[in-house]
Amino acid sequence: KMDALATGEVDEKLYSRQLYVMGHEAQRRMMASHALLFGVSGLGAEVAKNCILAGISSITLCDPSPANSYDLGGNFYLTEKDVGSKKSRAKLCKEKLSD
Repeated sequence: KMDALATGEVDEKLYSRQLYVMGHEAQRRMMASHALLFGVSGLGAEVAKNCILAGISSITLCDPSPANSYDLGGNFYLTEKDVGSKKSRAKLCKEKLSD
């Protein structure tokens, strides 16, 4: 991915659907973009995943709240063992989103 940023090349196989809709220049801009996301509840986790899959360069997650049992219904990155841990939702999701 870093090589693509340096040369301005877009992986046409990986981003073929986006290229059809947005074009090469928009995809290059997306690949050079950075985002800040507040809140990693169910919706926030989905937004983060979609930004990453779209090819955004980096995303910073901000959610100091610990995981609770309600999060398990909407945030597919959290598990039962995450509930009650001292880690924030952002930290717990970051580990799984970076895979």
